[in-house]
Amino acid sequence: MRKCIKIIVYGKVKNEAYQMFIQKQALAIGVEGTIKNNDDESVVIHACSTTENLDTFMDHVYKGASGSHVDDVHIEPFINEKDFRGVFRIII
Repeated sequence: MRKCIKIIVYGKVKNEAYQMFIQKQALAIGVEGTIKNNDDESVVIHACSTTENLDTFMDHVYKGASGSHVDDVHIEPFINEKDFRGVFRIII
């Protein structure tokens, strides 16, 4: 079953390495959506896929890229009103 979640990640994650890592992992496992910096020290991720793919994706969200550090993660359901067209984008 397909579902969408909104993930807010806090820590040392507002860097290109973390965003590119998340994008690469998402594309590799079939998760579509976006990642974007927030005004504070966090990023927001909108992700849509199967429950199994999202579980795998969340492992990568918590792990992060080399040089990044995840302090906290908030997850909530999200109603997708956009067509991500099968891709995962970094929004600048």
